[in-house]
Amino acid sequence: MKPLVFSLALMGMSFTATAAFANAMVVVGEGPERACYQAAKTGLDSIAGIAHCNLALNGTLLINDRVATLVNRGVILHKLSRVQAAMDDFNNALRIMPGQADAHINRGVAHITLQQFDQALADIQKGIELGPSEPALAYYNRAIAYERMGRIPEAYYDYQRALKEAPDFTAAASALSRFVVRPKA
Repeated sequence: MKPLVFSLALMGMSFTATAAFANAMVVVGEGPERACYQAAKTGLDSIAGIAHCNLALNGTLLINDRVATLVNRGVILHKLSRVQAAMDDFNNALRIMPGQADAHINRGVAHITLQQFDQALADIQKGIELGPSEPALAYYNRAIAYERMGRIPEAYYDYQRALKEAPDFTAAASALSRFVVRPKA
C-alpha cells in the first residue's frame, strides 16, 4: 500500500474551518438554568440567556446543574466573543467537576479562538477521552486544532470521524471537501 499525501484544495480562496461549539449541557428542572441551557443550545437571545444563567448560579443548584450552567454560560459568552469570561466559566466548572468532558471541549474551543492550539488540542483530547455528549463536535473541533497546527492528515481523519459520528454534519462534510488525498509518488 502506497503512503498517502494530504493537501488542502483551496480553489482560489483562503479558507480555514471555524470552530464549532461543543453541545450545551442539559439541566434538570424548568427554572432559570433551563432558560440558560436553551440560550446556549439555540444561540438565541444570548443577553437574556446570560441573565438567566446568572440568576440560576445565584440560587441553589445541584452540583451537576451548577457545572452545566457554568458551561452553558461559557458557551453563550464565547458566542458573544467574550472569550476570557467564557474561559473563566469553563475553568470554574472544571474546578468543581474535573472530569466533565464538555467543559474540556468548550475550553478547547476557547483556546482555538485564542490561537492557543497546543492547549486546545490537550483539552479537546481530554474531553474525547472522558466521553463528550456530542462526539461529532469534539472530533470536528480537534480537526480544526490539528489543521491550524499544520497537522493535515490528523485533521482529515478527525473530520472523517466527525462525519461518521453525525452523517448529516454539513460543516464536517464541507471541511472534508477541501482535501485532496492521493498516493505518494
